[in-house]
Amino acid sequence: MANTTFSGPVISDNGFVGNVTGDVTGNVTATTVSATGNVTADSGTAPTAGGMLAFAMSSTSGLGIYVGSGAPTISAAQGSIYLRTDGSSTSTRLYVNTTGSTTWTNVTTAT
Repeated sequence: MANTTFSGPVISDNGFVGNVTGDVTGNVTATTVSATGNVTADSGTAPTAGGMLAFAMSSTSGLGIYVGSGAPTISAAQGSIYLRTDGSSTSTRLYVNTTGSTTWTNVTTAT
């Protein structure tokens, strides 16, 4: 098939093969995503109290980066990271899941 250039939105029921350049909006499912510049995800969704998944990674269920206000209460895979949007001290900004459930341990950061 020859290369084709479109000037408006394009929808494919079977995905795209090769490189997709320019702005991409909507759902993207891929094995590898490579980007130069900024990648924005869930920018229209406010973080929830106790946490929400912001970025999922690997085939391990629940492994990812979570964000939210207040201390984390969400269940996640061990090793997941939680960024607290209202953290106000060196011990309330960043947490790591240590049990694969709802136990999060705070990470003390520099001032």
